[in-house]
Amino acid sequence: MIPDFRKDGYLPEGLHFATEAEITFRFGGSSRKRRYLIRRVREWIELARLVFAHHLLLDGSFVTSKLEPHDVDAVILLPRDFQDQITQSLDPALELQMMLLSRQPEELFAAEDELDCKDWQSFFERTRESDGRKNGLVEVNL
Repeated sequence: MIPDFRKDGYLPEGLHFATEAEITFRFGGSSRKRRYLIRRVREWIELARLVFAHHLLLDGSFVTSKLEPHDVDAVILLPRDFQDQITQSLDPALELQMMLLSRQPEELFAAEDELDCKDWQSFFERTRESDGRKNGLVEVNL
């Protein structure tokens, strides 16, 4: 369950698990920009499921109370056999690889192992506010 926003517009600190439906309902419909970004997120969720990714973390202004978020940042923990999937020319793996290599969209990042994923999580849990306050992240239930 995704908790209410704090007074500053961010989620409370921590990792908040949510289904695709909860994410779509909570973050995807209140503005044209949010509807655009949720389509991107839903594509990432589908690819993550098809390659059997371990985690997909969401951050950025998308998971704030901003009506017009700038972007949605995401980290996907790739499965150990991801390179094998690419070698086998599996379409979802090839599509995901192209996104990651081309940096299109630029907000999607890859983690190769749990430690790498934790590093990304630590990076994203800090806001860009001058006081360096922490915010919460959303992890998609894959």
